Amino acid sequence: MKDYSNDPVLSKLKFIERSDLLRVINGTYIAERFFGKSCSWFSQKLTNQIKNGKPCEFTKDELQTLSNALHTIALELQDLADELV
Repeated sequence: MKDYSNDPVLSKLKFIERSDLLRVINGTYIAERFFGKSCSWFSQKLTNQIKNGKPCEFTKDELQTLSNALHTIALELQDLADELV
């Protein structure tokens, strides 16, 4: 897996280093529900792909949105798990 530790934005996305979580989290779902964007947009940002000669990066606001999205999903999963017992 690519090392993002030197990237000022991507280094904050520690879940990138956890391939087990990437198999669980659906990028299309997050892109559409929380950003109103496509899966390819999310993937380009997440992997820091080069587009029009520049690396795609999450803005500070997008990082906050992503953080909020992950917290929301975590709470929803916790609620669902609590309902099962």
